[in-house]
Amino acid sequence: MNNVDRFFQRSHYNIIRVLLSLSGTWPFHTVVRRYVIYFAIALVLGSGYVFEIMGIAEIWRDTFALVDSVPLLFLGIVGYSKVICAIYTLPKIKILLIKMQKYCLSPKSDEEYKIQQSHALYGRNLGIAYTSIVLGHAALFVFTTILGGFTAKKPKDGVSSIANNLYPGIPYRINYMVDVDTYFIPICIHTNTCIISVMVLICAFDTLYLSLVEHCCGLFAALRFRLEHAFELENNDSILTCTTTSKKNKSYSNVVYSIRRHAEAIQFVTIMESTYSIPLFIHMGCTMLVLSVLGYQVLTNMGNLNLVLHHSSYLNGLLINLFFENWQGQKIIDSSEKVFDSAYNTEWYNMPIMARKLLIMIMMNSKKPLIVSGGHRFIVMSYVTFNAILRMSMSYFMLLRSV
Repeated sequence: MNNVDRFFQRSHYNIIRVLLSLSGTWPFHTVVRRYVIYFAIALVLGSGYVFEIMGIAEIWRDTFALVDSVPLLFLGIVGYSKVICAIYTLPKIKILLIKMQKYCLSPKSDEEYKIQQSHALYGRNLGIAYTSIVLGHAALFVFTTILGGFTAKKPKDGVSSIANNLYPGIPYRINYMVDVDTYFIPICIHTNTCIISVMVLICAFDTLYLSLVEHCCGLFAALRFRLEHAFELENNDSILTCTTTSKKNKSYSNVVYSIRRHAEAIQFVTIMESTYSIPLFIHMGCTMLVLSVLGYQVLTNMGNLNLVLHHSSYLNGLLINLFFENWQGQKIIDSSEKVFDSAYNTEWYNMPIMARKLLIMIMMNSKKPLIVSGGHRFIVMSYVTFNAILRMSMSYFMLLRSV
């Protein structure tokens, strides 16, 4: 397994290795190392989430204060669910990473190699851009939180906290069972560290998702190139050339090769979907509710620039995150659909009968596009889903305004 770890360290996919290592979900590290990271995550984030739940429990009778606590409460739910699912599906993540390495090192034509490299490079750049944007919004959120602690006015009556245990400089309602004014600095550091840590964990799992999708797009792009040039390419697959297919023409050999590659791509998408099914379902459900609450918070705090920046940073980051995840699902749909067109547009009429029959198999399997879904095909990741979530969030937002 050290060879796999070394491959990712030297390839365009190194960002996956770095982020998954930080979250303890890099499957090629030792068990002891992963468990130490799990313990640190449970200690820091687990304690922060417990204190948040205790703070919300004190205001659960106040409906408006409870609704106001929803965004950061659900942020924790999304982050922790993704980590737990990543740990639970670690064997599947390991299989996906090994398949990526095997494909990258497998023999292929120069053009297919260029296609694979271009998609790997694009996936790396996209992952870096996505991580930078999301963590940038998280940093802005923390900055505005701390700034609010310095600019907030002290109560005239000398009371140490404001109403509903929401303290200036603290991002969410808390109950540490100590005096907040006395231990304000360590509490502020702990709560804001929890926010940044949760966002790093979310970025790690999401960046893996982006990279896996881009790898799938590379698989389908290389497959389409092979089909469209079935009469031109020499099959350099040593497994095929050593069998009786070496005695047949190029088109038959390339169609056989394409069938195997298409089956590998379908299997890859299937494993990826089973890995992300539950976390995507939880994420989409929470996002739909959080967007409406954040929109309401922005609208009701227009007179306070600091609060507007505070809530807007979360809202913008959430919208970007929602778009990216549905965009990647749409790319899987589009890439898998194009295989049918490439198979149909090839010079199948010049192929031998056996090659035509095999080509029909590819066309039948690619007629129905592959998808990435949440909740076992309950929510299909696509532009349609992105639009539907925005519309439903707007409906809940209008309901909050009317109340």
